[in-house]
Amino acid sequence: MWPQVVMHELDDFVPSCKFDAVNKAVTAACDSRDGVTDGVIADPRTCRFNPTSLVGTVTPCGTITAKDAAVVKKIWDGPRRSDGRRLWYGILPGASFARLAVTANGDGVPTPLASGWFTYWLAKDPYFDWHRLTMADFTHYFDRSRQEWGPVVGTDDPDLSAFRAAGGKLLLWHGLADQLIPSQGTIRYYEQVTAAMGGRAKTEQFARLFTAPGVGHCRGGSGAAPADPLASLVKWVEQGKAPTTLRAENGSMSRPLCRWPAVARYDGHGSTTDAANFRCTGRQ
Repeated sequence: MWPQVVMHELDDFVPSCKFDAVNKAVTAACDSRDGVTDGVIADPRTCRFNPTSLVGTVTPCGTITAKDAAVVKKIWDGPRRSDGRRLWYGILPGASFARLAVTANGDGVPTPLASGWFTYWLAKDPYFDWHRLTMADFTHYFDRSRQEWGPVVGTDDPDLSAFRAAGGKLLLWHGLADQLIPSQGTIRYYEQVTAAMGGRAKTEQFARLFTAPGVGHCRGGSGAAPADPLASLVKWVEQGKAPTTLRAENGSMSRPLCRWPAVARYDGHGSTTDAANFRCTGRQ
């Protein structure tokens, strides 16, 4: 609900073509940092594009205003408390706004999953009007959601010692252009698992995280998604061969998906659409 709350609070329900212009500009600004221009932001966490630079840009649905830029900044940043402390994450630069920040006829159109959660699980009022939500209300409902429903449906326990002791192997992957579930949440969880399970080296003996640049919610987007991650998991379980990368494809190119926090970069030789010509860099 955060993008809808932002637009309502700022009284600026941004039309889709302005959001499209923002994504086109941010991709152009940050695309080539991995050594190749392919329409994919390899590491959007390091993209420092300022949407204010687009103020005055003319689009088919109007001129981008300072208020439009402020909306984009708040959506990317994600919800915070009044004192600045982060509640959760926003979608990363380059991810589509077309699921969480939908507008029509000058009003917001929340995704049913989000509005339903507030209506039936938090407010417990079938006549709940999301337009009543202020940023302060959002914080209140966020805390209520965690307190009331965390023990019931929460999936953030980092202690996987029983799973590890049973011989389990876990592959996690998340698209960095996920337009519904911010990938930073998965990264945060994996870092918590790493801390709880004795550090990265010990954790990677049974659980590994891979990030997929440019990939949307489970699939789609301009990036390459894992081609057969189950096969990699089976090989790890049955043959003891832990994957160092996951092969990813999207029909026009292939890429290696790197273990967090590494990023694939073009090595400067050969086709820029072939995974063989990319290397994972930035491991810690």
